[in-house]
Amino acid sequence: MRNPHFYSFAFMVYLLLIGLALGAIIASAFSAPVIFRAASFVEGLEITLFQSGVLMTQIFIKLNILLNILAVFIIIYEVIIFKTTRQKIAPLLGFISVILILLFTLYYTPYILQAQQMGEESIQTLKFDAMHKQSVLVFKTLLITLFLLFCIRSYKLINNAYKGK
Repeated sequence: MRNPHFYSFAFMVYLLLIGLALGAIIASAFSAPVIFRAASFVEGLEITLFQSGVLMTQIFIKLNILLNILAVFIIIYEVIIFKTTRQKIAPLLGFISVILILLFTLYYTPYILQAQQMGEESIQTLKFDAMHKQSVLVFKTLLITLFLLFCIRSYKLINNAYKGK
């Protein structure tokens, strides 16, 4: 299966998915302050911090689907590239990104969901606060690793385009 068109298509889909994930992560980061301060934006809106958290979690549940799909693509693409080219930095960034994605989607999100299902009191604990802060750190680190991965892989595309001229 050495079809160059297939590899080019796979590469473009890979970059597109990373770009979509970056945009979704940034959109989530921009929407969080609005959701948590919704009452200050909409006159007469009575929404608690707990209710805002439930709304934000719903955004992350949808984002997790995209992130898990991306994790599968990263694993497949970076393993193939590593085996054929022996590149090291991009596959390492991909591996770190996959770990962060799985931590966020399979560890932190379920924990937050479970705490929310137990009620408002359960999110007011020190343990929940610590877990939430950790999830934010994982999310920010994921943004950085995906951005670096996107830049490294995009550089390859740009570099190859200039070599052809």
